[in-house]
Parts: sequence; C-alpha cells; structure tokens
Amino acid sequence: MRSIIKYISLLFLTLTFIISCDCDCEDISIVSGPVSSDNYNASAAPGAPSLAAPANSQNCETGTSVDALTSLVTFSWSATPDTDTYNLTYTNLSDNTTKTKTGISSNSTKILLFKGNPYAWNVQSINSNSNRASSATWKFYLKGNPVLTNVPLAAVLKTPTTNGGKTTLTWTGSDPNVGDTLTYTLYLDKVDGKQSPVSTGLTSASKEVTLDSGTTYYWRIKTTDQTNNSSFSLVSKITT
Repeated sequence: MRSIIKYISLLFLTLTFIISCDCDCEDISIVSGPVSSDNYNASAAPGAPSLAAPANSQNCETGTSVDALTSLVTFSWSATPDTDTYNLTYTNLSDNTTKTKTGISSNSTKILLFKGNPYAWNVQSINSNSNRASSATWKFYLKGNPVLTNVPLAAVLKTPTTNGGKTTLTWTGSDPNVGDTLTYTLYLDKVDGKQSPVSTGLTSASKEVTLDSGTTYYWRIKTTDQTNNSSFSLVSKITT
C-alpha cells in the first residue's frame, strides 16, 4: 500500500514539473517576440543616409551598358535607423531634368541613365510617421561611348564674397576631355535661378555683380565646351 501511495505521489510531482516547464517555454516565446521591433521607433526622425556609390565627383562612372545610349547604374548608401523606405532623387545636369524613385525598401537600387551626361543625386530616408532625413548631394559623370564627345562636368559653386558693395560669384569648371575650352553662362535672379541669363560667354570662373540689400537671389552656372556640349550646376541661394 505504501508503495502504491509513493508511486502516485512521484507521478503527481513529475506531471507538475512537466506542466511547469511547458508553461515557462510558452511564456518565454511570448515575452521575447521579434527582436527588431524593440529597435524601431516610428516617432523618431530617421537617420540621414551616407552616400556610397557612385563616388562623389566620379568623372568616369561606367555602369552596366544596356545599349548605345543607356547604362544601368547601381546606387548605394548606408542603411539608417528608424527607416521604412528611401527616396532617391537624381538630376541630369545636361538638361536640368529631375526625377525621384520612391519607396525603395533597401539601401541600394539600379536606375537606367543616358550615357555621356553628368548627374547629381541624393537620398531621403522615410519612416511610417512621415519623418524624413536627407543625405548630402553627390555628382558624377556617366561615361559615354568612345565615339562621343563628353559633356563638361557641372560647375561647383563657391561661397560668394562681398567687398565695397560688390559681390563676387566664383565657381570651378572642369571637363573629362583634357584640353577643352570652357565658357560659362551666369543665371542670377530673385525667382529660381532659371530665368534669363545675366552674363554669357564668360571665359573666367568668376563674375562681379551688384545686388540689392536685404534680398534673396538664386544663381547657377551653365558650362559649355567648344563643341557646344553643356551642363548646368545646381542652383544656389544668396541672401544679402
């Protein structure tokens, strides 16, 4: 009789232990949950992406040739925290057309571009709460076919200087074709930097102008080589 009671007691304790273990395991799986959800904060501003490729000021980006006119270019940047998607904005600096590829779910994408043109690009990180942050803007030149003449690189605008009521605008121009002669056209206005030019055929990379005080101006430079290939700089703002 004692043996039977001892056996029943032992069986009860064993069942209790098994039930307790099953409950602990189930509780652990519920508590642990998806690890990634602990690190995501939709209410926080996402980090600003750091651009990786194409490299800044790259003057001979090749991409993957698709046909005589186009190449497929891979863009990449750093992944950022608290981010759902990315927008990539790119500008063809030969004709100043801008496009944006939206809803990119990874930190790289491929875009079909026309060969023989300079481009500017940047990336925005966005989360579900519509918070966003922007990268710097980089530029590169997409290599054309050997039989084609390369377009000048977009001018790099420098910070204007003012002395004695005169403002000097300066920039840097360059061309993938060594020895090309470059001339510049200055666009300067109070609207968007895309109105009628104020100076054409400039042979030096600077121009002295008189500006109204307490006014905001926008300016850009068109660079042209001797075979009439040209590119536009980005638009810059001046507040006097």
